[in-house]
Amino acid sequence: MARRAFIDAGLCDGRADCQAMNACPTKSFMREDEKEPWFIGPTCLGCGRCLTACDLRAIALV
Repeated sequence: MARRAFIDAGLCDGRADCQAMNACPTKSFMREDEKEPWFIGPTCLGCGRCLTACDLRAIALV
């Protein structure tokens, strides 16, 4: 079973210069509004690059 990244909205601050978002090779980071936390879209490969780039530790592979 393939894993995907999951962002804990309680830990994500939704900043525009998110290093985890920049590390994503499929640009799977999305959000409804610019003030909202990020979430992972369906194009996630589960590679884990965002996991290691997130300094808030808001991302897990599930």
